[in-house]
Amino acid sequence: MLHSIVDYNQFKEDFKRKFYSVLENYPYFKYFLYDVFLEGTAYVVGGFLRDIVNNQNSKDLDIILGISQKKIELLLTSSSLNYRLNRMGGVKIYFDNFQIDLWSLENNWGFKNNLIKMNEQKIVDNIASGCFYNFDSLVINVLTHEICAKYYNECANNNTLDILRKSIEYKKLNPTIEANILKAFYIHEKFGILFSKDCEYYLIKRLLYIKDNNKSILEVLVKSKKQYSKYETGLTTNILVKNIESLLNINNVNRTFF
Repeated sequence: MLHSIVDYNQFKEDFKRKFYSVLENYPYFKYFLYDVFLEGTAYVVGGFLRDIVNNQNSKDLDIILGISQKKIELLLTSSSLNYRLNRMGGVKIYFDNFQIDLWSLENNWGFKNNLIKMNEQKIVDNIASGCFYNFDSLVINVLTHEICAKYYNECANNNTLDILRKSIEYKKLNPTIEANILKAFYIHEKFGILFSKDCEYYLIKRLLYIKDNNKSILEVLVKSKKQYSKYETGLTTNILVKNIESLLNINNVNRTFF
């Protein structure tokens, strides 16, 4: 069962305690973040915050930085962090048992493709509403502790996974089709969360898109999940088959995906 945020003040206190613990455990990252704060702010997004609400341990942290990509890379080169740049403009920082993913606002795919308007007065809400699924849309400003939890709370309270943006262009341009499918299956299996009609329709269309462009839906998803440790352990082949069949049967789609 997924829990919602009820007491926002308590949540902020819990966040400060857990986030500052991360900074103390990884001082090189703390010093890097202090340099970021000289010019901008940072926004923690998604799973780290969701873990706080649900009293779970975190193995990673996702942060969007309010400085340019060029400045991020400059600060990284002068740091002692072990990091890698990815092809989509993000940065992954490695520690022994913890990882941190960094993104600049300018490289956020929704803002970059002009699918989400950036309003400086509502930037926390902008970031939250730009998340693909409501499940991921918890956002907090590290400095001011301004928070957006309304979309996530809808997911938890309604027990329904939904896609926040309804435009066809937004869904078509999202570059992580396989990851979106795997995440939906994982959320459904772990938390028993149902799919909204819009989410259901998207998943069916994306499964058939894979079928039309590849040999096998199942083979593509099995290959893709190897990139994500939690999906690799949490989504067996049988679970993938069950979810694929369940979705395709909704529209009486009779297609071989093996």
